[in-house]
Order: sequence, then C-alpha cells, then structure tokens
Amino acid sequence: MTSFRVAPGGGRAFLGSPGTLAFVASEGAEIFGWCWGYHLVRPDASSMLYLHRLEVAHEHRRRGIGRALLRAFMTAGAQAGAGRMFLTTGEANAPARALYESLGGGLAAQGPTVSYWFPLPPGSAGVQSPGCRALLLTGVAGVGKSTVADAVGRVLTGAGHVTAVVDTDLLAQFGPPPGVSPAGAGFYDELKCVNLASVWANFRAAGARFVVAAAVIDSVAQRERYSQSLAGCDVRVVRLTADVDTVRDRLRRRDTGPELERHLRALDRHESSPAEGAIEDCTVTNDRTPAEVAAEVLVRVGWADQVSFRRV
Repeated sequence: MTSFRVAPGGGRAFLGSPGTLAFVASEGAEIFGWCWGYHLVRPDASSMLYLHRLEVAHEHRRRGIGRALLRAFMTAGAQAGAGRMFLTTGEANAPARALYESLGGGLAAQGPTVSYWFPLPPGSAGVQSPGCRALLLTGVAGVGKSTVADAVGRVLTGAGHVTAVVDTDLLAQFGPPPGVSPAGAGFYDELKCVNLASVWANFRAAGARFVVAAAVIDSVAQRERYSQSLAGCDVRVVRLTADVDTVRDRLRRRDTGPELERHLRALDRHESSPAEGAIEDCTVTNDRTPAEVAAEVLVRVGWADQVSFRRV
C-alpha cells in the first residue's frame, strides 16, 4: 500500500457523518497510517464501536503504529459511550490477528474471515495507554539480548525515565525440584514469568515506568504469557539477530562444557526450524556497538517520539 485511498469529496462527507471516528498517524505532512469506523447507536440505547479499516504504509509497519492507532480508536469509542467494539479480518492475516488478540479481542466467528469483539469499559479506563512501557528483547542464546537490554536501559535512564532492566535467565536459576526433569523447559519458562510479574510489581511500586527484559520467546503463546507478567504495560517485542558464525563465536567465548553444547544445539535447531511468525513487532540486527543497536531498537518500537497520532 503506497497511498490511502479517498474519493474526491468523500473525505469531507465521511468526516461530517454522525458517529464517524477516524485517526491518522503522521509526521509533518506525511501520513504513515490511518484507521476509521463508526460509533453505532442501537435501539435499546446501548452502542457499539465498529472498526472498518486499519492500514499502515508497508515501509512503516512493525513499529507499533497500528497498535497505537487501534488504542486511540478504542479510547474514543469508549469515551463516546460504546460498550463493545467489533471488527472483521482475514483468517490467514496472522499479524493482524496477533495484534487484535494481544489487545483483548475475543474470537467471535471463523471462516474465510474472522470477527473479534473487544470490551470497552466505561470511561475508557481499559483501553487508554497503560502508562508503563515494556520492551522484551528476544533471540537465540548468544545474540546479545542482555547486553543490548543494558544499553537500552542506560539510554532511557539518561533521558530521565525510571527504568528497570531484567535478565529473565536470572529469574529461573533454580532446582530442579523433585520429580521435574532438568529438560522440562516449560517449568522454567513459567517460573521466569511468575518471578517477572513479582519483580516488575516491585519495580513499578518503586517508581519505574519503563522495563526492558531479555527473554527467549519462540511462540505467540509465550509472548502473551510474558505480556501478562508485565501488568499495566504497553508491550513491544524485538527479535535480535546476528550472523550465525558470530553467535557461535560469542557462545564459545562465554560458555563451556554442557551449557555450551546445549546452546549450540539450540542454535542449530533454530537455524533448521525458526520461531513461528507474528511474535515480534520488529527485528534488529545486532552487528554494531550496543549503544548503536539500542538507538535503533528505540526508534523501531516507536519510543523515540517521532510519530504523532491525531484525530481527524
């Protein structure tokens, strides 16, 4: 998509219609994305919100723009009195479906298209920006997640933001308890998430409004579980990548013995069977200094305040 199509005179007529809601994402005169739909009043005096279209220019996707547009649309609908929102998308549109489900959309129908319903609490308390931001840095062992997380934390702290940095591997240095196999990765994944929830609650109570966490996330379900642990946060996931030989070299310089062999086997498995799609919001190559990679990460997730959202 290279343009947002409006028939001559159609935009003005559309915006003048009762119940119309529309938002654009822009920087200066350039429009990056838009969404529009209607606030529909029902005969029983209740009302609902209908999202008809959400578009982001191809070159600006995976930066959180669609998520921000959708939040703005939902907030406006809730403030207008709508109790629910619904939308329809293609069954095979995995990125869109992952976005809708991450924002609380409940699946209503399946077939060539699927429909989602979203609750809109009165006063929009459930759809306004949660006030805290979380960044999950994922990728294979040895790609540099912890190093880049530290660098991002330094940038945010230097800008005056109270920021927590967490290496989730340190949250599961435990056991295994009796009867649990050391290879039971599911146990350790859940332990990381449970402990992350507690650690984040403590950081937030101490004043943190940003959290940067290094974690291995290889499925949509894992992303959702980590997001649940970061209560009150707008969550972004960035996958770090690097040349395979570079990762192997980092692992050999960092690890030894059985741990090294385990990480090398995991790297080989990842190369032959990459993680499922629609997990991360964007991908960043870790091939520069940590500070340079951190700067790109912050821009890619939309935390550099380069894009403004306004109602039209």
